[in-house]
Amino acid sequence: MKNKSAVYLLLLGLMITAFFIFTGGITDSSSGVSDVILLSNFSLKAASPEIYAKLPFSIEAYNPRHDKEKDPNKCVDEYYTARDLSGTLEISQQGSNAVVGSSSFIFVSEAGNKSDGFTGTFVDTISINNPGNYVATAKFSNNSISGGGLTTSILNFTVGAGSKTALAAGTYRLSTFKATCASGGSYTFSNAAASNSLVINADMVSASLNMDMRFGPNVKAQYPCLQDSSYNYSASGNFSVLTSGSSQSFKIEYENSAFVTFDFTFDGVNLILNYSKNGSSYEMSFVKQ
Repeated sequence: MKNKSAVYLLLLGLMITAFFIFTGGITDSSSGVSDVILLSNFSLKAASPEIYAKLPFSIEAYNPRHDKEKDPNKCVDEYYTARDLSGTLEISQQGSNAVVGSSSFIFVSEAGNKSDGFTGTFVDTISINNPGNYVATAKFSNNSISGGGLTTSILNFTVGAGSKTALAAGTYRLSTFKATCASGGSYTFSNAAASNSLVINADMVSASLNMDMRFGPNVKAQYPCLQDSSYNYSASGNFSVLTSGSSQSFKIEYENSAFVTFDFTFDGVNLILNYSKNGSSYEMSFVKQ
């Protein structure tokens, strides 16, 4: 009798297990989640990449995550949108693997449906400070999955100088600072201090701008657009030069993720940074040492 009871209990347990499997209960692994993001068509949309230009990158990412419908009468999968994906773009030098820039991809569009899945198109732009050979690495993760399921894709590309005169690493000493006031008149400060300079570091990614110029109260009274009897610039961090139409700008980090931007010209020796404020213009002239 005890043996028969044991057999009945075993059969009952198998029936309960089969019931949960069939109805998608606790043992259902078919509703599991795939996290292998598929990346394709990673490309640089520039025929002749050049320094200081906005280099446009594009990539397509397919979101494989889906939940199988537990109703046996429906038998469909519900796929997650490509908007649940996020990606970063990292640019490094070939050979040295030194990272020269990074940014986040921007989602622009998607195609697909809930039955077959969604593929999103993502874009990003990055400027390069120096000619050479580079590697672009796209890294995508799924925001709806713990751990993200990171997937990467690699693109090799070369950047030329084009018609631009590239900045070189080194020290650029301040020669003059000139203020042209909207109210009339201009004042020129001639620099004598070796410490007033812009330093481009050897990595061609980071720089420091350090200046302390003292004019005195009489100069300030005569040229009110100076606003103060001394000017101090202290900026240190990543820099970039960016071309927009026929003009170029120099942007340098002065705090973590905060930037100051100047108009920029360079002929190989003389570097000029200038900006305008309230109708007055300010120009800093540097000479490469």
